[in-house]
Amino acid sequence: MTEQQQPELAPQRRPRQPVVPIAALIAFSLLCALVLYNRLKQQQIDTLVAQHEELLTTAVAQVGRELGDIRHTLNLLAVDRNLLNGIAVEEPLNLEPIGQFFRRFGTAIDNLLQIRWIDTSGMERVRVNIEGGVASSVDASQLQDKRNRYYFTDAMKVAPPAVYLSPIDLNIEQGVVVLPRQPTLRAGIQTGPNDGLRPGLLLINYDMGPLLERIRQLESPRIELMLANASGTWLLHPDQALEWGESLGQPRHSLAAMEPRLWALLQRTPIGSGEIYAGRLISFRRIALSGNSTQISDQRLYILLQTPATVIQQIELQAASPAALLALLLLLLGGRMLWRDRRHQQRLYELTQKLGREKAGLQALNSELDQALERQQLLQDELAETRKLSSLGMMVAGVAHELNTPIGGALISTSSLRNHHQELGQAFHSGLTRQALQSYIASSGEGLELVERNLSRAANLVKSFKRLALDRASETPVEFNLAQVVNDLLHSLSSQLKHEQTEVRTEIPTDLQLYGYPGVISQILQNLVLNAITYGTAGMPDGQVLIEAHRQGDQLLLAVADNGRGIAPELRQTLFDPFVTSGRGEGHTGLGLHLVHQWVTDLMRGRIKLNCPAAGGTRFELQLPLRLTPTTAPRSDQKRG
Repeated sequence: MTEQQQPELAPQRRPRQPVVPIAALIAFSLLCALVLYNRLKQQQIDTLVAQHEELLTTAVAQVGRELGDIRHTLNLLAVDRNLLNGIAVEEPLNLEPIGQFFRRFGTAIDNLLQIRWIDTSGMERVRVNIEGGVASSVDASQLQDKRNRYYFTDAMKVAPPAVYLSPIDLNIEQGVVVLPRQPTLRAGIQTGPNDGLRPGLLLINYDMGPLLERIRQLESPRIELMLANASGTWLLHPDQALEWGESLGQPRHSLAAMEPRLWALLQRTPIGSGEIYAGRLISFRRIALSGNSTQISDQRLYILLQTPATVIQQIELQAASPAALLALLLLLLGGRMLWRDRRHQQRLYELTQKLGREKAGLQALNSELDQALERQQLLQDELAETRKLSSLGMMVAGVAHELNTPIGGALISTSSLRNHHQELGQAFHSGLTRQALQSYIASSGEGLELVERNLSRAANLVKSFKRLALDRASETPVEFNLAQVVNDLLHSLSSQLKHEQTEVRTEIPTDLQLYGYPGVISQILQNLVLNAITYGTAGMPDGQVLIEAHRQGDQLLLAVADNGRGIAPELRQTLFDPFVTSGRGEGHTGLGLHLVHQWVTDLMRGRIKLNCPAAGGTRFELQLPLRLTPTTAPRSDQKRG
């Protein structure tokens, strides 16, 4: 192209002041800082909510176990022959053996404060006080009339064999609160002619102080725990001066009086998790003390957790610091870029007259290069998105494959139920027969059972997929006896073990104490035992599973072995990977051993190893610390067994 053929350039304008780019830079920096601030803050809030849920679950479980122990204790007391013979209707009233039996019983059972038998007039006929593990009978002249006490009148309205549970309050004797304070729950069961006994009330006073103290110990520096009764009186509070206001004549010291809006929220909603209230993060659960509909009044407990506003403010401050730093960094970098751009424009303006038409060619070439770079960047982005979609597709396909069978079965069963319903409607208009009705009832029962089983299986699959992302700290470590945990587990599995004709033996020292997560160990053993039954000993008339444990220094060696068919060699290397299973056609997801590996290595900070003996069968060997401390760090050399 000759000089005469080159296009003329338009006159170059002087660069204008970059007001709009500066405003856009400031807006972009603030937006990025706000996004980072919200993300950092939400991450810490989510962590707190997870800690709230974990603490609430632990507290609710402890209350439930304690109430179960109280009912069990009272039922044991009510069926003892010494009591039955002493107050039998057909025999003379004999209180001395009853008192002796009460003393023995009170000495043997922890946390009992009093054992009484009260006649229908409200008069104590036999009473034993337990203090410091020593039980003593109260002289007949010191027995009291309890006809006007609320727990006597309420308990006499509860028909046997139901157990009455009172609210938790402070123990009062002769109208005075007993010191030191004794948080007390009273449990009672009526005696009467239906059992061949004299009418009356068998009543125990149970010391709830140890339970409340255990619940109090669940607190953490960032989470405060509170417990209130059905009237809103504080049973536990970070400020202990506010506790037991109702019993101490201070009705203003209550949740209902101090925070009526929060109290109204707890009345309306039984469960709350991670709600922002008055600048605090709160979670709560409502627990009914009465486990049956025969209770006269629904005694409730409210467990309330709160992260104080100061902690929330600290979280906001911690999130604001890096956000502000990001905004400053973006402003500095963007400002430098704008300054350089301004300087560059100025230089371009100065060189425009010298460069002439050569500048037009360079601009055209630069435009082509920019377009090529943009196309290259678009291609890279498309490839990245393709890889992401491919990975997501594989995960979705796996989930869909697992959920397809139960959901399909539920749909088929629902369709069958609809057809049977239409047939019944037609039979009703044309003349309903007994046989048609019986056929409909039978087919509907079978269909509903299939729907329930398939939907339950689908729900369990969804829960299994959710458990893939395991939290390192799933619950608070506690002291526990390993043999007791294993016995409780085997008791819950007894019906299934009997059905499969598999014998489970244990070789565990009864004095083997651990400090850690009993629920996690129980879940690990349950998965391993059920895995052995499902894949190893199923259908074998002489199937055996052995659970053995012993100490080795500061470590626990725990093993689960079976004499079953063993594991196929091609599955052994990937046995702990997710979705690896040989029983997919039977509805298994392949997540069980993967979760076991996660629990052992990540949460329990131990090791798990698979052994396949030459004689046959399978043996899983676990090495766990006897005492799991918060400062123990996961080992970097952990490998899958």
